[in-house]
Amino acid sequence: MIFYILYRIGYFLANVLPLKLAYSLSKRVSDIQWLVSKKDREAVALNLSIITKKDSEECRRLARKVFRNFGLYLVDFFRMASLTKEDIGKRVRVEGIENIDGVLKQNKGGIILTCHIGNWEMGGVVMAMLGYDVSAVALTHKHKSINDFFIKQREEKGMKVIPLSHIMKRCVSALRKKGLLALAGDRDFTNNGMVMDFFGMPTSIPKGMAMFSLKTDSPIIPGFCIRRDTFNYSLIFDHPIDLKETLGIDRDEIMKEANKKFVAIMEKYIRAYPEQWLIFRKFWETPVDALAL
Repeated sequence: MIFYILYRIGYFLANVLPLKLAYSLSKRVSDIQWLVSKKDREAVALNLSIITKKDSEECRRLARKVFRNFGLYLVDFFRMASLTKEDIGKRVRVEGIENIDGVLKQNKGGIILTCHIGNWEMGGVVMAMLGYDVSAVALTHKHKSINDFFIKQREEKGMKVIPLSHIMKRCVSALRKKGLLALAGDRDFTNNGMVMDFFGMPTSIPKGMAMFSLKTDSPIIPGFCIRRDTFNYSLIFDHPIDLKETLGIDRDEIMKEANKKFVAIMEKYIRAYPEQWLIFRKFWETPVDALAL
């Protein structure tokens, strides 16, 4: 269980060291990981070339920033148990919270559309600590000890975790209880998604958001926790999107049009902060040689 041991070491160091020193150490370790992990480094650079259209050298430099941002993300993830409301007040600027409150006043619950950018874990925990009823879908790790460790970190401050294996029943239940349900829209882990153009290239996009919205009449609020600098975040909520069944229009067509909107929103944030999109595999199955990387 080498990975579990490494996570526990990371947890210990992140919590025993002052935050500034923990961040500094994470950057050094991330630089080493960038150097030795050729496969991941090339996958990240390839993704960045598709997103940014920049040359290979610039994409490699950006890839190093992605590795560093992942290191910072892990430090904050490991320190979640010690996060306080005072920390949130100092480090997290919440923008557009009226979009969340406006949806919840309708007594329908709300679906937060996010993706693997910035620190999505921090976003959910911050909302829970601010008093919101938040549930989030998370992939179950194949090793139980690691999975239990991850769930404990996420639920320590009140956020509820829904495993992918229980997604249908518990997601609908969370929304019908007038709560918030957070879903990442950039990774299809069910192999049951909808093929859409994402940055001009086809990939499978989850259709759960549109499906749950139509089933429960819950609006969708785009929400992203973006790192502003090493220590601080902006938690941003955009205007809600309402989906309605329309007589004579096929449900799949409604979901397809909704997914086009979701993709456009995710593209907007990923394009603005490509070094914070923490995906370490080839997102599109495009040969590396085709992009001269």
